[in-house]
Amino acid sequence: MQKPVTPFKYPRFHYTFGFQNMKLMKTTLAVLLFIIPVITFAQRTTRSMNGPRGTIGFYQYLPPGYNSNTQLKHPLIIFLHGIGEKGTGSPEDLKKINCCGIPKYINQGHDMQFTWNGKTEGFVVLYPQLYSRYGTWENYYIDSMIRYAKDSLRIDTNRILLTGLSLGGGGSWVYPASSIRRARQLAGIAPVVSPCFMMNGCNIANSNLPVLAIHAWDDDKASPYCTINAVKSINDCGATIHPNMIIYDNGGHYVWVYRAYDTGYIYFNPNIYEWMLAQNRNNKPNIKPVAKAGADITISTSDDEVILDGTASKDPDGKIVRYVWQKVSGPSYDYIAHEISPHPVVKGLKYPGVYTYQLRVIDDRAEWSTDSVRITVVDGEVLK
Repeated sequence: MQKPVTPFKYPRFHYTFGFQNMKLMKTTLAVLLFIIPVITFAQRTTRSMNGPRGTIGFYQYLPPGYNSNTQLKHPLIIFLHGIGEKGTGSPEDLKKINCCGIPKYINQGHDMQFTWNGKTEGFVVLYPQLYSRYGTWENYYIDSMIRYAKDSLRIDTNRILLTGLSLGGGGSWVYPASSIRRARQLAGIAPVVSPCFMMNGCNIANSNLPVLAIHAWDDDKASPYCTINAVKSINDCGATIHPNMIIYDNGGHYVWVYRAYDTGYIYFNPNIYEWMLAQNRNNKPNIKPVAKAGADITISTSDDEVILDGTASKDPDGKIVRYVWQKVSGPSYDYIAHEISPHPVVKGLKYPGVYTYQLRVIDDRAEWSTDSVRITVVDGEVLK
């Protein structure tokens, strides 16, 4: 069963009863009522603008410190919702968007601040609402968000990220695929469980646009081959930057409920926000790291444990910043100690069988490669 998302909790206040007078009570309550909404949603506001075909309603989220540090420019995320969240763009209709993906985490109080490579940054997030009469996302919505952000907000124009789920995942493919000019507006795209909307992967390939595409094998609403073929179309155009792709074994179309936009590492490491922070139009194309999990090992049941070694892994154009180990297959009862390290210890190897462990090495551009090692446990002595 999937681990539920922890809801945002209001800061805990110490209430003192037995006020000496009613005036003090009224003053204190007024202060508390003022503080709570400021802490939770002070940075999120509703906005609207005139678009080429009517009014565009959208949410604007500014991270903590945005107003106090007027010299700092922030990375920007543009989020596109799914088919069930369409509406008129009115403040009341906009609330539909808060159900899912990044808007859900903001609505629950997440501050959209993350740390990558020792640097903590907060995202500016814009999330428009697609008008009900449209069947798919129109490119002018993204054009309008980018233009608005450049004109009105302190954003780093080399770090504009586009992501969306389901119908919005399709929009995340369509926009950069429509022209090289549009693709070059972006530092990266992250389509999640997209239908088969890709039209021209060559525009993405030729613009050197980084991609993180997410799907699930058991998606019965949008085939995972929509994502697989979209990635293939980019690679077939001779891409210098090869797309990253995560396809979960299960989770169906709704991997976006918890997995895709998880703000921690419950389902994947690195998370989507770390990958976004690592993207910049000024970066040279990244060469992905090479994972080396070491040679296969045979031990006896009496040995009980093994120390794995990932230090032979390397990164041709940067550095490896994280080693992540996980079990792939084999008998139960074993466990990995220190699994986020180059030298984890596998313990509890008391039962004969073949145990397989995967190493994922992550470089300073938040890209990765994997390798596997097998531990064969035999009952009896092992011949040296």
